[in-house]
Amino acid sequence: MNAAIYVSIFGNVLLFVAKYIAGILTESVALQADAWHTLSDVLTSIIVIVGYRFARKPADHEHPFGHGRYELISTMLVGVFLFAVAGMFLYQGAMEIYEHTQVVFGPLAIGVTVLSILVKEGMAQYTYHIAKKINNPALRADSWHHRSDALSSLIVLVGILVGKWFWWMDGALAIGVAILIAVVAFKTFHSVASAIVGEAPAKELMQDIISTVIDTYPTLNLQPHRFQWHNYIQHQEVTMHVMLPDDLTVRQAFNITKRLELLIYEKFKISATIRVEPRSAHSKRTIPDPEV
Repeated sequence: MNAAIYVSIFGNVLLFVAKYIAGILTESVALQADAWHTLSDVLTSIIVIVGYRFARKPADHEHPFGHGRYELISTMLVGVFLFAVAGMFLYQGAMEIYEHTQVVFGPLAIGVTVLSILVKEGMAQYTYHIAKKINNPALRADSWHHRSDALSSLIVLVGILVGKWFWWMDGALAIGVAILIAVVAFKTFHSVASAIVGEAPAKELMQDIISTVIDTYPTLNLQPHRFQWHNYIQHQEVTMHVMLPDDLTVRQAFNITKRLELLIYEKFKISATIRVEPRSAHSKRTIPDPEV
């Protein structure tokens, strides 16, 4: 985690300096905007570090399920910053077109842009690999930020190569970069909102849990149902009901559910709570329907 963040910060600072200087020398708003896009990665990486450290704090009395959702907050902050950067680029690009500003690019702009594409794509793949390994949504968002920077640099490179034939190219490129960043910001927000509202677990995961329950006691016909899923990022919980024969003792039922809960945690690192229903409850009504 820390290695990925520090590599990101170091690489982005160097790229920002190179692209910003090239943008100043060529008077290109698109290159300057692309440089600020790169610098924004530094700030979002810092946000990810702070959010991750808060998320790793152990559970306490006020937060019995841990602090994992701080990662969602840090991810949301990344999205807010991206929207702000997109707005700045959109305004600058529009003003360049309005003022009929033409930029003459040169070898320096081409070289810096190609270097940016290669470095940022490498950083995106490295960061995403670490994010997937430790299941960190904020770091995953940061990897997409790297990827968006590589794509925006690619757009700028294409514009540089054909810019001498179109006076409006630099302004259009700045607007294109702004739109690209806004799309990334929207996707970041959407993923966070979905997690906060509450997402269903992956179907493959639930099927594996059901198979574990059924295969552990194949003769009991447990029929697991009524699943509830709770995701606290660093901690997940699942609740389910199973059916057991009416003639089992409380101790026997407890031993069965306790074993299943331990197996689920050992295999999936998910805390499980299993509730018991007597099989007869499904063959006849034991509770009268409420009066209408």
